[in-house]
Amino acid sequence: MIAISPDQLLEQVRAAQSAYHRLVIIAGLSGSGKTRLLNQVATQLNLPIINLSLLLSQHLLGLTRRQRALNAGEIAIELIDEHFQSGLCLDNTEILFDSTLHLNPLVFLQEISRNRLIIASWNGPLDAGELRFGYASHPDFFSQAVTGYPVVTASEEKLQLYLTT
Repeated sequence: MIAISPDQLLEQVRAAQSAYHRLVIIAGLSGSGKTRLLNQVATQLNLPIINLSLLLSQHLLGLTRRQRALNAGEIAIELIDEHFQSGLCLDNTEILFDSTLHLNPLVFLQEISRNRLIIASWNGPLDAGELRFGYASHPDFFSQAVTGYPVVTASEEKLQLYLTT
């Protein structure tokens, strides 16, 4: 991992626009400055910021638990496809980790980033090349290796870039 500035973060975001997955993840623990960074990027690139947990949960409220598990991914993709064609910033992505929805958060983010730029916050650490959410004994725990898109970690006013092929 290498230290980067906010301007270099913007360079990474612009470079991602021509990648296979047009995805940049900003990872960090709660209070690490992810939302502030997302706001800066959104302002600089004139992109909307979406509270994904709020948007998706509003559309899942009227469904049964089974219907949510079967349709959450499709509903989220339809909402994004319908309203955000060129790109967007996703904040509050915790709903993707809800074990009752049976989603793989990274697969979901990769899928929606094939046709548009996605800058997503990730409420958890990047550790040894794996993005994590929660802790091992928690029902919503998630850990998966990063491949094919940059991850910027935010902590204590310091940004670090992790690149993979």
